[in-house]
Amino acid sequence: MRAGACPSQQTLSAEAASVLKHSLSLARRRGHAQVTPLHVAATLLSSRTSFLRRACLKSQPHQPSHPLQCRALELCFNVALNRLPATPALLHAQPSF
Repeated sequence: MRAGACPSQQTLSAEAASVLKHSLSLARRRGHAQVTPLHVAATLLSSRTSFLRRACLKSQPHQPSHPLQCRALELCFNVALNRLPATPALLHAQPSF
């Protein structure tokens, strides 16, 4: 499915559509041919108000969560994104879903 005029995007909430838009932008910047769940997870974790970041911070209810926990996970996602094949010609093309 190509990005852009995707009918399913019209049924998403504003927040979900925004996450999808930012994930698409991330894939495009990195020259990736497709938007993957990794792009979406990295986008969710990078947002200060996302449920994924809040869940990460609350993951150990009996121990105070260290703020660098989420940063470490962001770095792991970044390494994984760096390992995805990039196509320089796709830097200006639309990644697919």
